[in-house]
Amino acid sequence: MNKDRNMTLIKLLGIFLLSTSLFVYEVLVTRLFSTILYYHFVFLTVSIAILGIGFGGIIIYKFKRNYSISLLSLILSLTYIICILIIYKLPFLDSFLFYAFLSSIPFVIGGAILSLLFLDGGSESNKLYFADLIGSTFGSILIIPMMDRLGFMVSVFVVSLIALIAAFLFASLKQEKKSKTVISFLVVIVLMLIVQKNYLNELERNFTSYITSTVTTIEHLRNENKDVDIVYSKWDSISRTDVIEEENNIKTVITDGGASAPMIQFDGNIESIEYLKDRVNYLPFALGDNQDVLLIGPGGGKDVLLALLGGSKNIDAVEINPSTIEAVKEFSEYNGDVYNLEGVNLVIDDGRSFVETTEKKYNNIYLGMVMTNAVSNGGMGLSENYIYTKEAYKAYFNHLKKDGYLSLMLHSANDTLRAINTGIEVLEEMGIARGEVKKHFVVINSMTNDMSEEHKKTISMPVLIFKKEPFTNEEIESIFIEINNQNRVIVNLPDIKYTDIYDAYSKGDIELNDLYEQFPVNIKPTIDDKPFFYDTSKGIPDVIKALLIGVAFIIAIGGYWAISRNRQITKSIIYFSLIGFGFMLIEIPLIQKSILFLGNPTRAFSYILFALLLSCGIGSYFSNKRIVNISIRGRQIIFILIPALTIVFQFILSTLINDLSSLDQVGKFIVLTAILFPLGFFMGMAFPKGIKKLNDSGFDNHIPLIWGVNGVMSVAGSAVALALSMTIGFTFTIIFGGLMYLAIFAFKLS
Repeated sequence: MNKDRNMTLIKLLGIFLLSTSLFVYEVLVTRLFSTILYYHFVFLTVSIAILGIGFGGIIIYKFKRNYSISLLSLILSLTYIICILIIYKLPFLDSFLFYAFLSSIPFVIGGAILSLLFLDGGSESNKLYFADLIGSTFGSILIIPMMDRLGFMVSVFVVSLIALIAAFLFASLKQEKKSKTVISFLVVIVLMLIVQKNYLNELERNFTSYITSTVTTIEHLRNENKDVDIVYSKWDSISRTDVIEEENNIKTVITDGGASAPMIQFDGNIESIEYLKDRVNYLPFALGDNQDVLLIGPGGGKDVLLALLGGSKNIDAVEINPSTIEAVKEFSEYNGDVYNLEGVNLVIDDGRSFVETTEKKYNNIYLGMVMTNAVSNGGMGLSENYIYTKEAYKAYFNHLKKDGYLSLMLHSANDTLRAINTGIEVLEEMGIARGEVKKHFVVINSMTNDMSEEHKKTISMPVLIFKKEPFTNEEIESIFIEINNQNRVIVNLPDIKYTDIYDAYSKGDIELNDLYEQFPVNIKPTIDDKPFFYDTSKGIPDVIKALLIGVAFIIAIGGYWAISRNRQITKSIIYFSLIGFGFMLIEIPLIQKSILFLGNPTRAFSYILFALLLSCGIGSYFSNKRIVNISIRGRQIIFILIPALTIVFQFILSTLINDLSSLDQVGKFIVLTAILFPLGFFMGMAFPKGIKKLNDSGFDNHIPLIWGVNGVMSVAGSAVALALSMTIGFTFTIIFGGLMYLAIFAFKLS
């Protein structure tokens, strides 16, 4: 009896470690691709790769053999390193399918191992699934401190070590002495490399695919025949941060290869940077009183110097990425230690979160081309951005002094139009008359008048300035002089030049909705429930369509091949499809929606997954208990509780965002874990209940197929979750996910 118990514990520990390694590998792959691919291809590539978990189960189902779990785990540990190194060291290949295929290999092997384990232990599926989820939970909290302290490449070898230990445990179950010897030898080698670290750190510095990628800022500068050297690098859980140096000692901070923030050479003498007054982004600081300024996303510190040139005495600089600040401090002699200058208060936080919790009011709130992390120099639409929503504008306006300015530097015509429309709608909701609204904003193109003709009047990197009060004659005259000095193109300036479409709207000749429809892109304001500011596509983005079509094709082919004539198997396939699909419809928007409460995408990812996976794991463990197996006419009651709890959670989260945003991170973590626990507890019961029913019905040989179906539908669910979030919002997407569980109850599929 004790021997059986020990064997079970060894198996559960092996699954725990295996799942930990798979989860951490998934995050590492995401971080890797974020540096060399456009953001939308990162999402697509990782989604396709994770499909491998499902294919692993299907392969085991199709080719039934006595596979060695320990050998597969050993191979898995090696493929973690091999696949990463191939991607890392090969010159960049302009093929996301190649990267998707290569990165999916460990997922296929991992899916095969897990399906074999469930096939062998279907009667105790609740315990196996518990170990699986708790392993993923541990991975969700391990990845952040591991990458922050060890960097990327050492973390890859740690993942391999974790999988090797799992392989050793599985070999112990079968008394495979030769396998244990080989695994032990590999453990020692990998452990020595991790402890030594010098070789791995050198390996990390020589990132061939990053240096040769065609989508990075570095490559863009090289295409302009500029010599570029990487003089500083740091890779942590949030981003890869580089400082690049061009000719004439020009330095720029680069985040994930794309988002760039210039670092200005400064010796402490304000007169030495007078030349910055010729830059278009100085214009917001050439207006009125700039005594108290809030800078959101100041990056390399240029915005701080612009504010000082404008006469600012008290500057709150709020930067979300601590690695950017570390990079700036590393070159403090170059930039004059800009964040430690007198009057500058540096805050590491999300800009929106800071505004929501501070009681200060400012003369000027400035956002200079701010992007959330994990976006690159293209494909930003899939990344949620709470700093440009209508609710954000209201918060900014509420924190302006009476004659204060909300200033933004933007990228292009599309995001400029959306930003203007957002401001107009918010101002009107604050009581500004429609006929007066055009007097409340200024738009200046970065193009000079000479450049404008050459570039066919393109709007590029314009400055947008809003006021709650109409611009005064003195302000208009002041900024007009500055614009003329810089020879910039005026897009909108009260009493000087009005943009035609907004002039027509102000006169009542056109409605805003009609204005929105005139454009081929989506320029409607974003809201907190749909905060995808950079997604200007009308309808579902092409990348999501491509993934949905691909998954639909796989499901159609797989369904035609796999669905048995046996009614029980058909019901099981539908059952596991619904829980895989529904789980992701709830999880993905929950993570995105919680960013606003937690103030940081990385924290939201870690906290939500920890809370959900932990509660799901505990729910799985107790899924066989009589008290949670209450039925109504043969239908499991948990499939009513799950959708009910998703609806209740919507109201609770809204309350959290409004009333508890001032809590510290520990308090927020505890609150989120507590309110998510009931939902996760019942969601975690669905999978092991289905496996147990298959096993009890004598269809345990179909467990690998079911594992595969659940994996494929989980990926489909993640794509649909993002598509629905971008079209109908987070709230209804989560509720729709709850309805998947309700369908199980309604059609008696459990």
